[in-house]
Amino acid sequence: MDSGIYTAYSGLRAQSDALEVLANNLANINTTAFKEQKAFYTYLNQSANSSQPQNDFNATINQMVQTCSSLNLDEGSLSSTGRDLDIAIAGNGFLVVQTPNGIRYTRNGSLNMNAQSVLATSEGYPVLGVSGRAITLGPGKIRIAETGDVFLEDAQIDRLKVAAFGDLSVLEKQGNSLFKTRDGSITDKTSDAKIRAGYLEQSNVNPVSSIVRMIEIQRHFEAIQKSIHVVMNEINPKAIEKLGGR
Repeated sequence: MDSGIYTAYSGLRAQSDALEVLANNLANINTTAFKEQKAFYTYLNQSANSSQPQNDFNATINQMVQTCSSLNLDEGSLSSTGRDLDIAIAGNGFLVVQTPNGIRYTRNGSLNMNAQSVLATSEGYPVLGVSGRAITLGPGKIRIAETGDVFLEDAQIDRLKVAAFGDLSVLEKQGNSLFKTRDGSITDKTSDAKIRAGYLEQSNVNPVSSIVRMIEIQRHFEAIQKSIHVVMNEINPKAIEKLGGR
């Protein structure tokens, strides 16, 4: 099989990978504070280490397409819930949570009080306060102020630890709502973002543009399939016939 066909097949794989990224975004359109992945394509030159001269034609037919993705950390819209333990972060900030794998960050403010009376995420991970410890509550009225101060009745228990990142590209997604730094470091920078109690941040996936993008990917896939069919069933047989007749 000539390398041009390999390039076309890599294009099919890239379109398939992009469709998987898009499908995951759409599947999480109702996931609180979900951040979409955006797929893009890049090329690898398969003959980069070859001793053959790299003219334009040779470079072109030896290209392999790969799908990469970037994280869209734009804020989603806020939805009112009226629930005391639902919070949204307005601005650059992430709640700091303790997980079995270490410190992680999230913007999913759907909080609960677990069986140990600890403030925790919907996945059960304890939320840390500025004290550096999990926030332990008790029976009574819980209120979370705009500053992140957590009150039980009229007594302040702690303040939510809200981390900020000057460069959001240092974050990588883990699961649907958790983030970690790429190098595993823990930031000490605190955010001045406002806490909106009684609200939740929605997913930042745009369903209309996502569906349009899905149609584009399907059409590109079909076009590549057609080009492979033409090469394999029309061009190659004719080339073999002419060469064989010489």
